[in-house]
Amino acid sequence: MTRGMNSTEMQKKNRLLVFRILQERGMITRAEMAVELNLQKATITNIINEFFDMGIVEVGGDGASGRRGEKLKLKVDNVYTMSIGLTRKDYQFGIFDLQGRQLKHLRYQFAKEEPFREIMDRLKREAVDLVKEYGDEHILGICLAVPGLFINRPERNEEVFMVSQFEDLSKINVHEELEEVLGRKILIKHDAKLSVYAEWHCAEEIKGIERGSLAVVRSRGYGIGCGFVVNGNIVNGHMGLAGEAGYMGINFNRHKKGEENKGTFEYCAGVESVVRYTGERLHEFPESPLDENSTYMEVFEAYKKGDKLADWAVGKVAWMLGYGIANIIYLINPDCIIIGPDYPDTEDFISRIRKSVRNFVPEYIERSAVIRYSKINEDSFLLGGYYYTLETLCKRDNIFELIKNAKSHE
Repeated sequence: MTRGMNSTEMQKKNRLLVFRILQERGMITRAEMAVELNLQKATITNIINEFFDMGIVEVGGDGASGRRGEKLKLKVDNVYTMSIGLTRKDYQFGIFDLQGRQLKHLRYQFAKEEPFREIMDRLKREAVDLVKEYGDEHILGICLAVPGLFINRPERNEEVFMVSQFEDLSKINVHEELEEVLGRKILIKHDAKLSVYAEWHCAEEIKGIERGSLAVVRSRGYGIGCGFVVNGNIVNGHMGLAGEAGYMGINFNRHKKGEENKGTFEYCAGVESVVRYTGERLHEFPESPLDENSTYMEVFEAYKKGDKLADWAVGKVAWMLGYGIANIIYLINPDCIIIGPDYPDTEDFISRIRKSVRNFVPEYIERSAVIRYSKINEDSFLLGGYYYTLETLCKRDNIFELIKNAKSHE
C-alpha cells in the first residue's frame, strides 16, 4: 500500500485504475487487468462487481476459459462530455463519448465586423440546444477553451482576459454567461494547454516514458499558442501564464516604444505573418499569382505549387518558428515538439524549421529533438477539453455518481 494512503483512498484509486483501463482498452478480461494494473484478482473482481451493480460494465466477448476469459467493456452509451472552443475568428462545439470519440462537431466563423455581443448570444443559444439534444444529465461535464493571455487562478476565483487582437473578450464574461444559461459549473482552460494535453494522450513518443515532457506550438492566425505537459501534468504557472511563448521576444531590433509586439514570437512566426512577408516583396515577383489581398491559405497553397514568392515567405515563417522553438528547447527541453495544424504539413516545412533550430542550439541537441506535425484529426483543443474534463471528474471521484445518474435517466 502506498505510504499515507488509507484503505478508502486505495479503493478509490483502484476503482479509477480499472475504469480507465476499460476506457482505454475497449475490451479486456479480469486476468489481463490484474496483470497490467498489478492488482490482486480478488480486488479486480470486487471492483467489477461494483461496476455491474452500477450498470456501467457488461460482457463484450467470451474467451476460451469461460467466465475468467470474459471480455468486459464499459456500458456507457448516452454518456458524454462537451467541449467549447472560442478563438479570435470562430467558436466550436464538440460532443465526445467516454472513449474520446467525437460524435458531433459544430463551428461558427465570425462575420467581418460582427459585434461580439451578437456572437455571444448565438453561442449561448447553440450551447443550450446541444444540451437539450443530448440531455443535461447525460453530459457529465463541459470545458471551455479560450485564447490567451488568460490569467486563471481558480483558488482566488480570478479570470482575466488580455487577448491581443480580441479586446472584446475582456468586456464580456463568456465563462459566467455560459454557466448562467446552462445552469451548471463549466471548466475553463487556455486553448493551447488543452491542445498539448490532447497531444500528450495521443503521442506515441511519450507512451512508456515515466518522466516525459511535450510541447505544442500552434497558430490561429495572428497569435501563437504554446502549451507544455511535464510528467503528465499541464504546466500552468503562478497565474496560469506558463507556456505563453507567443509573447516571447525574438527580435530585439523591433522593440520600439509603442511597437513592442512587433518583436514577439507570434508577430514573427504566426501563420498570418506569411501574408505580411508576401506583401513586403510582392513587387519583386511579378510572375507570382499572389497579390495584396491574398490570404495565408492562398499563400500556403502557392508554396505547395512551387511559387517562388510564397516559398520565400513560408521559409521566413519557418525560420522564425525555429528561432522560437530553439528557445523552448533550452527552457523546457521536451521529449517531443508538435507543430499545430495551421502550419504547412510538409516535410520541407519541418526541415526548414530544423535548419533554423540548428542556428541556435548545438547540432547534437537539434538531432535529438523530435519535431513533427500534429497527427490529431479533430481540433486538438476540443479533444483536450474531453481529456481535461474526464481527468477532473476522476480526481473529484464523482464520475461514477454522474454516470449512474445519467443511466437512471435513460
